[in-house]
Amino acid sequence: MNPQRNFSAWPLLCAGLLILNSCASIPKEKRTDSKYLFQQACKPGRVTPPIKEAKGSVWMKAKSTEASGQFPAHVFAKAPGKLNLEITNLIGGTEAIIEVDGKAYSITRGDSKKIEERGYGSWGGIPLTWATDLFLGKIPCPTQPASKLRLKAKTDELEVEALEGKKVVERFVYQFKPIEGELWPQKLHWERKGQEEVAVDFEFDSPEETTLSPLRWEAKSTRGEVKMKWRQRDLSYQ
Repeated sequence: MNPQRNFSAWPLLCAGLLILNSCASIPKEKRTDSKYLFQQACKPGRVTPPIKEAKGSVWMKAKSTEASGQFPAHVFAKAPGKLNLEITNLIGGTEAIIEVDGKAYSITRGDSKKIEERGYGSWGGIPLTWATDLFLGKIPCPTQPASKLRLKAKTDELEVEALEGKKVVERFVYQFKPIEGELWPQKLHWERKGQEEVAVDFEFDSPEETTLSPLRWEAKSTRGEVKMKWRQRDLSYQ
């Protein structure tokens, strides 16, 4: 046996054992409990007192008709539904300002105060319904009351259907990973049904210790994709 080869493989073996032990520490009944999984899916960023504002600096990568490239940005998000992104260049100059108000957005180029573009519904492939909440540290969850939701659970996976009467209008599929004896939503596939059908795949990473908010996330759809990583983040609470 090669001692060096055996030693170099040891950290990987330990990491694998830690993951297995973490999974084993979560009872099987919890990993398939739809109510528990739904609670865990909607837990990140939803704290007491509620987060009112999030601001700081991020690194973003976008690919869409609204914006493409990799760039730093300053962020100011305020509940409910207000978001300001100041995209800067590497020397700190303003390249563009993107403002979201509810389900509408506007883009101002450079230091000009003239709005050059307006839009509604989505930006960079992200439905504006979720944009502010994502920057506030929340993971998209149904807004309908529990009586209008249908939950289906598998091991470490939850499907939620939002209903209007007997008709499914939204579908959320969460996939979880174990973190410190609990399950945390790592991936989400979201669909909106109806005349304007939309589907987005989200992936979340780096949960913040106290709020469980993802400090890194990405969203992909047929309209574009956005990747975001917090560099510095400050929160204000209600």
